[in-house]
Order: sequence, then structure tokens, then C-alpha cells
Amino acid sequence: MSRPVSSSRTAVIAGTLAGLLAAGLGAYYLQLHPPAAPNATPAPVNAPLAPGPAAAPAATTEAPAIRTRQQAAQTLMALPELKAWSVMIEKKSAGKTHGAVVEYDPAPRVVKGKRYWQLSFVENGAEAAERWESFLVSASDDEILVEDGATDELLSLKRWRKEYRPMERGNESN
Repeated sequence: MSRPVSSSRTAVIAGTLAGLLAAGLGAYYLQLHPPAAPNATPAPVNAPLAPGPAAAPAATTEAPAIRTRQQAAQTLMALPELKAWSVMIEKKSAGKTHGAVVEYDPAPRVVKGKRYWQLSFVENGAEAAERWESFLVSASDDEILVEDGATDELLSLKRWRKEYRPMERGNESN
């Protein structure tokens, strides 16, 4: 007869399985989106986003891509708000959860003829990731838009900072 499994052992097993799942998903993502070699020659501007005959050529009204998806994620994590949120999340959770930028749709979104990478800042825990904010980061210039979850309106960073005061998020009394 087998003995009962303790709750701490169950937590260790669950954590290990979550880690393995995350590693597997990371490997799958990297297989689909391999990182560019440091000295690689950039692809031509009109190169299709996906290989194969189904990929359509880029519209002529689109600005050339100067920022990759990975660079867009790095740009977001460099925002003072996201840096502060990450520190606060780790501090409040004693290092159990972390702030992260994740892609919520791999296909660039086109707004007024301009392509944007679709990314979200999340609180990434062992069991789930909670979305804090969603962003559109331009592939052709420095523009970053914030998606208002309540109205689906796209806000400039300046307007978002003024109206929502994101640096105060998480500093409310408990």
C-alpha cells in the first residue's frame, strides 16, 4: 500500500512540472521564432514575416521595420513604470512572482498603416500569469501605445501616464 503524499511534496512536484512546462513552451517558441545571430545580415524590408507561399508581401504604405519583437519587449521592460512594477511584484511576493513582457499575438497589428508588436506586461507566478497592461510597440519607430482595457482605445504613453498614473500602481494601502 502506498503512503499519502505530503502537501510540501505535492508543491515540489507541481512546481517542477510547471517549470518543465515553461521550459518546453520556451523551447517551442524559440523553435518557431529563432533569435537572430549577432552578426546576421538583416532580412530585406519586404521579406515575408512567415516562410511559405501563404505569406503576403508587405503593404507599400507600411514603414520599414527597425525593431524586432525581442527589441520591442526590451524597450517595454526599459520603461520606468515596468521596471518599478517588476521590483514591486518581486518584493511583495518575496521573489515568488516576477514581472515579465509576453507576446499576446504573434502577428503584428496594423494601425493606420503602421505595424505594431502586441505585447503585455504580466505578473508571472508559478501557477498563472496575470496581465497588468497591454501595449503596441511600433516596429518602425519609437511609438508605444497602451490599450485601454475598458474602452479598447489606444492611448499614447504620455496620455496613459497622465490619466492612469501607472507609477502609483501597487502603492495603494493594503
